[in-house]
Amino acid sequence: MEVTFLYAIWSITIFSLVLIPKKRLNEASVIFVFQQLITWSLGLIVAELNWIEYPVREFASVNRTSFTFEFWVYPLISVFYVLHYPVHKSIWKRIFYTSIITTVLIISEILFEKFTDLIEYIHWEWYVSWISVYATLYIAQRFHRWFFKFE
Repeated sequence: MEVTFLYAIWSITIFSLVLIPKKRLNEASVIFVFQQLITWSLGLIVAELNWIEYPVREFASVNRTSFTFEFWVYPLISVFYVLHYPVHKSIWKRIFYTSIITTVLIISEILFEKFTDLIEYIHWEWYVSWISVYATLYIAQRFHRWFFKFE
């Protein structure tokens, strides 16, 4: 069942690439690589410290983290998050936007943790994931604004 989920996740993720506007591909590429740097590094640390385990994963003989989530899915979600970020809206709308995206991701993670062997919390709680996702999304958005010199 887990392998089927991974294939489905990969299929959806690859298909979603066509939804990135061509005129913003350079922005998307920078956001994607920047977020990979963050999530891959943090994901490896968390997995190596045995806070989270990924019983079914790709490249199991090479590392202990989830390649699909840390290196592919979450960075791509971050791309869409940043490209659609409501920059010129009120602070409350921006907080709400980030909170909704974060909450949907964490609910998905909790469901995967509860019903599959794709992720298992060892010394971890859902709220730590929520805080770390919120923070990394915020960092990616701020990096994007800085890198592309948007006001």
